[in-house]
Amino acid sequence: MNNINDPASKKIRRRQPLYRSPRPEDPPMKFGKQVRNYILLVVLLIFGAVELPIIAIGQSAQPAPSDVIIVLGAKLIDRQPSAVLRLRLDEAARLYQAGYAPSVIVSGAQGADEEISEAAAMRDYLITHGVPPDTIISEDGSYSTYQNLANSRDIMQQRGHRTAIIVSSSSHIRRALVLARQLNMEVSGAPAPMPANGWLTFWQYLREGAAMMSLAVFNK
Repeated sequence: MNNINDPASKKIRRRQPLYRSPRPEDPPMKFGKQVRNYILLVVLLIFGAVELPIIAIGQSAQPAPSDVIIVLGAKLIDRQPSAVLRLRLDEAARLYQAGYAPSVIVSGAQGADEEISEAAAMRDYLITHGVPPDTIISEDGSYSTYQNLANSRDIMQQRGHRTAIIVSSSSHIRRALVLARQLNMEVSGAPAPMPANGWLTFWQYLREGAAMMSLAVFNK
């Protein structure tokens, strides 16, 4: 019979503490995490400061009766306007038919992967949607938004036009208005709807955010 007082017969159990203090993190690792958090916060703040005005202007801009409507070009598919450009042209046709302006400038050159100029495709589209050919002015020498507006301004000056409505996508209208005012143009904006494609819409807003930051930093 074992002796209950025999130490060998006793099972010694070590009780676990009810609370274990957290293990201190390695200082460099903790500092690195703080830096990442700060960088993330700065990125979010910049994103909000850039993107929110783009979204707000794209929803709130209102056209005013003017001397001319300027439609900014976008990509063609074969010889036809893409979905983005069709929406811009539909908005321009609506404004013309509602009497906002007596003429329309369609602005856009021929890209390397395009069969005709954007201006030519835009003109054809507007004619088939009820805009008289003699009210449409083609500007086919522009490869950027700045050129669209500068060249359209020159046409306006030649024809004695003073005011314009700029038609572009909701994501693009803020930058177009900023550039137009840098060119001393008296303009209002008519935002066209975005395509029913979530990824394309997201990409367009992201691209415009980057373009607005470039405009703010490099003035171009």
